[in-house]
Amino acid sequence: MHSPPDYPPTRRPRKRWLVPLAAVLAIAVLLMAFRTWTDRQFGAPIAQDYAAFLDTLASGSPRARAYRASYLHHFARPTVAARHFEQVCATMLRMAESDGWVVPSHTAAMARGCRQHQRRYGGDALPRD
Repeated sequence: MHSPPDYPPTRRPRKRWLVPLAAVLAIAVLLMAFRTWTDRQFGAPIAQDYAAFLDTLASGSPRARAYRASYLHHFARPTVAARHFEQVCATMLRMAESDGWVVPSHTAAMARGCRQHQRRYGGDALPRD
C-alpha cells in the first residue's frame, strides 16, 4: 500500500482572511470617522464675515430679518449652520433686494456668491434638515 504523500501544511483559513478582514475593518472605521467629522463641520456655525453679511441683510430688510428669525427659531440655533448658509443667504438676499435694499460695495463679492444659488433655492422655504 502506498502512504499518502506528504504535503506542506496549509495555513488555516482564518489566518488567510485575517489581513483582508482587518483592512476592510480599518477602512470602515476611517469612513465612519470621516462622516462624523464632516457632519460636525456642516453643523458648525458659519464664519464671522458670513454672519456679518447676513446681519447686514437683516438690518436692511424686514422680510430677511423675519426669515432669519424663523430659521433660528426652527433649528433652535444661535447662528446659521454652515450646511444651510447657501440657501439662507440666497433667500435673504432675494428678500432684501425685493424690499429695496441696495448691495453696499464692500459686500458685493458676498452678494455675487449668494446670487449664484438663487436659482437652486427659488422659494422662501427653510432648509429641510
